Amino acid sequence: MIKKTMKVTIGSELDVRPIAELVQVASKYDSRIYIELGTKRVNAKSIMGMMSLELDNNGEIVVSADGTDEEAALKEIEEFVSSRR
Repeated sequence: MIKKTMKVTIGSELDVRPIAELVQVASKYDSRIYIELGTKRVNAKSIMGMMSLELDNNGEIVVSADGTDEEAALKEIEEFVSSRR
């Protein structure tokens, strides 16, 4: 299992679309992927869980991945959350 803290810069408005796209990115991987914000920890492949996080632009999250493709998953998620404007 690997973990990484990431800064969220998805865009100026965090509506359903970027969250849904993030869920799609996570869902491409076999690894178990979780996102932590404060005391909440949710499955990154769950749209309802992700919506419950109420991500803030320019905030920080901790992403953990566990599985055969964990490194690739973490890399793509980091690219997604940090390169969107």
